[in-house]
Amino acid sequence: MNIWTKSKTQIRLFLQSQAKWIAWIAAILFPLWLAVICNYMAFASVASLKTLLATQMGAFVFGLLILYAIYALCLCICRNVWGSATITGFLCILFSLIDYFKFLIIKEHFYPWDLLLAQNAGSFTEFLAGITFPWQYIVCMVCTIVYILFLYLTGLRLSFGKKRFFGIPVILVLLVAFVTVPSVRKQYDTLFGIDLQKTLDQTAIYQTYGFLTGFVLNFGSVDVLRPDDYSKETIETMFAQYVPQDTAVSAEFQNPDIIVILSEAFWDVTKLKDVSFSADPMPNYRRIAAEHPSGEMVSPTFGGGTVRPEFEILTGMSTSALPKGNMPYQQYLKRKTFSYPQLFKSLGYDAYGLHTYQETFYERNKAYPLMGFDDFYGENELHTELHWNSGPYITDDTLANEIIYQLEQPHETGVFLSAISMENHSMYGDKYDASEWNITVSGDSLSNQEIKTLQNYCKGTHDADAALGKLYDYIMQREKPTILLWYGDHLPTLGDNFTPYISTGSITKDVAAEWSEEEKYLMFSTPYLMFANYDTGKAYLADEQRVSPFLLPALLCDYIQAPAILQTNFLLDVYQKCPVMSRYYNLFSADCSVEERKRILKLHQYLTYDELIGKKYLDALQGFDF
Repeated sequence: MNIWTKSKTQIRLFLQSQAKWIAWIAAILFPLWLAVICNYMAFASVASLKTLLATQMGAFVFGLLILYAIYALCLCICRNVWGSATITGFLCILFSLIDYFKFLIIKEHFYPWDLLLAQNAGSFTEFLAGITFPWQYIVCMVCTIVYILFLYLTGLRLSFGKKRFFGIPVILVLLVAFVTVPSVRKQYDTLFGIDLQKTLDQTAIYQTYGFLTGFVLNFGSVDVLRPDDYSKETIETMFAQYVPQDTAVSAEFQNPDIIVILSEAFWDVTKLKDVSFSADPMPNYRRIAAEHPSGEMVSPTFGGGTVRPEFEILTGMSTSALPKGNMPYQQYLKRKTFSYPQLFKSLGYDAYGLHTYQETFYERNKAYPLMGFDDFYGENELHTELHWNSGPYITDDTLANEIIYQLEQPHETGVFLSAISMENHSMYGDKYDASEWNITVSGDSLSNQEIKTLQNYCKGTHDADAALGKLYDYIMQREKPTILLWYGDHLPTLGDNFTPYISTGSITKDVAAEWSEEEKYLMFSTPYLMFANYDTGKAYLADEQRVSPFLLPALLCDYIQAPAILQTNFLLDVYQKCPVMSRYYNLFSADCSVEERKRILKLHQYLTYDELIGKKYLDALQGFDF
């Protein structure tokens, strides 16, 4: 018997005979330990943890009860205490770390639906380069490991044998009912002081009630999406005014090829205050915008969450009608759904999705066919030769070549292409070799690391802009009528806690809720443009204006005089009344009254619910069979 085995046996005998009560107390208190350190790690603040314990003890207890339920469930599965502690501890610490880093980088918390990205977990190693763990967190993890090691030495086990398996379904049913059943959730306020009316403000939920409770509250959020008066009669009455009187294809509609390009993190970085650039990072955008329609799109996200503006532009639906931080493809898109690609398919178009990254990310490979696309091509299915520079992602020039390839294939009526770039994705700190930097950045308020980050970002933006220029020059010499919509999905995350936006004085606070309206527009507005190689016969309605992303497909359809449909008529009415509607950030066009704002938000909520979750009454109203 070696020294470790002998020592372990002696300690275990001592704990089981003379100090068994200490072992059981340690086992019982383990979830309490986890509740404290996990909330601390998510807060990254001892003061915030103290506030939680002093002012929201009910919410803390709520999270603690969930932990005890999970702890008991694991105990029924693996029988020994240390095994249960290992599983529970690993999951809790992992989730709290994800919440901390996600909020640090993009100012969004970790939500249950983020678990849907687990299949792409390996790809996140590219995104997280340069992240360092605070030493306090390392101490917490080491202490937890020591705690689990102590529980291992106690040798405590359940003595119920196989009977313990009966506890698994009982605990699961009680846990699911406690978290998701509406009648139970209504008692949270009375029992724990948790106000579910605040669930739309996720940051307030997590900051007020702590990470564990905030995370769990979201499991029951889907039940609040159904409008109380949702019915066929309600939908038909609300949208009757938007049903088109004439659905015939007009002679002015020339069946143009349509390209919609989401340019990853494409933004005008020269808007940063007191920062100088040796060259313009986006000269092609400016030369094209000088002659064609352009403006700013007010994105529903910052620094990440690409899927939300992408979904809004393809469908005209509003992600603000869904829980904050939503991933519509994975959470809600489970059946054939109205989309603008679907509309053009009904006119005889081919439709393809293109992405220079994994086709499974956000489960686009499943979502795109449900939106009417014939196929979705990820990085392994593209037809053109793939190219990289020193950065980790396929170049935007490769995407431009793939688009040109698709346009040169035979299409009986036309083609609808949705393309998503990747080269300009974060992280920017050490992204490119210095030899590839083509723009020098300077500024008195910038640190060396900020300068390095900005020069990396400028390299990616300049490459994206070059791809735009290449496509413009190609399309403008085509004979086939063609129109292209190009937009940036969100601003880049250039550093933790909104640096260098803060350090340059471009914004004054590192808390989004405290930004002025001007600062909000800066942080959520990305450039877009639209150009056609033919005379569409109509002026573009929103030139040089700010608009919400869900308005862009309707504005494009109006510009090319595509056949009228209910969704387009509704969105064009929204444009006339309130071009910017961002419930997430409380941004609304200045001349839109509160009453009109509420009316439009309600209509958009009902439209989105009906298509994604409801009975699809709007499709039936128009005779669509998607």
